Amino acid sequence: MLSSSYEDAVNVDVGKLQNLPKLLGNTDPIRFVRLLPAVQTNSECDSGIHIQGCDNAHNDISLGGIPVYGVNHLLGLFSVFNPSHYGRMTYSESSPSNRLGGRVMMSLPDTLDKKVTGELDASFMSSQGSLAFRLGDKSHIRFSARGSYLNLLYDSWMKVMDSDLEYRFGDLNFTYLYTPTDKDRVWFDLYFGNDRVALVERNFNMDLSVDWGNLAGGVHWEHNDDDFSHRHTAFYSGYESFVGVVQDDAVAQLPSHIRSFGYKGNLRWGGFKSAAEAVLYDVMPQNPHIEGVLNSGDASVPLQKGIEVSMSAGYTLPVTDRLSMEASVKGTFFANPDTRPYWGVLPDIAVSYDMFRFGKLRAAYGWRRQHIFQTGLSNIGLPVEFWILSGRYGRPQSSQYADLSYEAELFNGALSLSAGAFGKILYDQIEYKGDLLDLLLSKYDLNQNLLRGKGWNYGVNLMLHKQSGKFTGWINYSLGRAVRRFDNPEYQGLYPANHERIHDLNVVASYQSGRWGYSGTFVYASGLPFTAPRSFYISSGQIVAEYGEHNARRMRPYIRLDLSVSCSFIKNDRQENGVNFSIYNVLGRYNDIMYKLFVDDKGFIFSNGSIPLIYMPSISYYHKF
Repeated sequence: MLSSSYEDAVNVDVGKLQNLPKLLGNTDPIRFVRLLPAVQTNSECDSGIHIQGCDNAHNDISLGGIPVYGVNHLLGLFSVFNPSHYGRMTYSESSPSNRLGGRVMMSLPDTLDKKVTGELDASFMSSQGSLAFRLGDKSHIRFSARGSYLNLLYDSWMKVMDSDLEYRFGDLNFTYLYTPTDKDRVWFDLYFGNDRVALVERNFNMDLSVDWGNLAGGVHWEHNDDDFSHRHTAFYSGYESFVGVVQDDAVAQLPSHIRSFGYKGNLRWGGFKSAAEAVLYDVMPQNPHIEGVLNSGDASVPLQKGIEVSMSAGYTLPVTDRLSMEASVKGTFFANPDTRPYWGVLPDIAVSYDMFRFGKLRAAYGWRRQHIFQTGLSNIGLPVEFWILSGRYGRPQSSQYADLSYEAELFNGALSLSAGAFGKILYDQIEYKGDLLDLLLSKYDLNQNLLRGKGWNYGVNLMLHKQSGKFTGWINYSLGRAVRRFDNPEYQGLYPANHERIHDLNVVASYQSGRWGYSGTFVYASGLPFTAPRSFYISSGQIVAEYGEHNARRMRPYIRLDLSVSCSFIKNDRQENGVNFSIYNVLGRYNDIMYKLFVDDKGFIFSNGSIPLIYMPSISYYHKF
């Protein structure tokens, strides 16, 4: 299922995820990533991926190199990636693009062994399938689709704190591959996805409707020779969201979008490597239209345009049979009409030492820079976060990092052990401090709702992995901190980041016996920090909270056990079909995702809030040919 490279990249066989426990009948690559070392466990409604303490927007998540800006469907329960369309996924704790965090890339289909192949996976929540066929000897087409019918069968579970939720989503993928020679591949790839949700919130007499989706496509050319390779990608990627809120007589509409046109290229020749990237951005931050309250009208948030260019070069030098060094330097340039251009020179250096049967050591140090930000009202899985560019609202983000890692095989390769320590200093960070009531009751000013400051991430990761035999799996434990300091007199001192979990334990186990497969995952993670309200008052008929110290309280620890059984009725060279039965959250624990404010006979109070994803059974049928 997992294989690792010398440069800390993990390659995942997406097809083998089929045997792991499923949520609502879906196998999801992004949920799988959250079980890996240095990746924080998330609650059901936290739609982000937090690698080495970084924010979700710090990650480079792509379809074969095409960036995807809205990665998750509703509540972060599963991602937009249809696993039946992709054969492999690559995960690493750093990215070659201009990002401060890690990299998750779905690899495009590159082989077709038969004239026609297909895959179908059907459950009570959604169905997905793929069909691929040859066009002669040198090209083939793969088409995949997924659609939901969640409310038809899971209506009783479709509630958020006793509020009714209606939801649907869909994904379409199309890939054309042309192989003119044994050394060249050309792809044309296209993805479209859309979500629509309606929520009736009785506690606040509020109706919420949200539409969001991605459109991404590109052309790729890859050439591989014995000691020489290069790859080029020209792409378009766009993400749009529209949020509508009605509360009593107040109406708020929150549209936003990000669109990008770009080119990525890289070249390797022996120990030398180089890369170039150029991206044009068209961004509309959250642009509220408000009616029925004192601040009615349009916010008129300016559109943003920018250009990002970067070039890098590096060389790997084998010093001895055991010792090697890799050094690179990247130059970055970003410009938009709002401010002066930003330049940067980013060095990287890594030293690797092979101790043969005693394992491998690797130490790395470098700098990263990022020119786009994501922020917004909440990260609970609704698209009320939006993108902004460097310039008008802040300088480009940057980070200084240091990593130390160790890998070794034990018992003649039966087990592998990995350990790592990391530290990062984050500069020019942005965090949103407003809430929905502020949006309705006061004049909207994006600058006034942003906190700016600095961050520190540090921690250690341990993993023990068994990857052969009938019984496979791993145990990993992470201990880490992600703290922030804001340049605001109301926020004195250091605070934990909104996503920080100090302790994180993941256990994954799978046993295969003939046509039967058994698997389970167990997760334990420290509770997320939150800012507790200190007092309440009523303004214009609305409940307004005054808050205590920022992120001084924590929710309860997150604990979850998932189990599954798979049975393959037929499994041979021509076809495979079977059934997977999964139970999500077997322990029946109500894991907190937020807190809620309400009024009872004793006055204004707040309490923890969760969604009832307990004892969630799902049955899915799969067929491959």
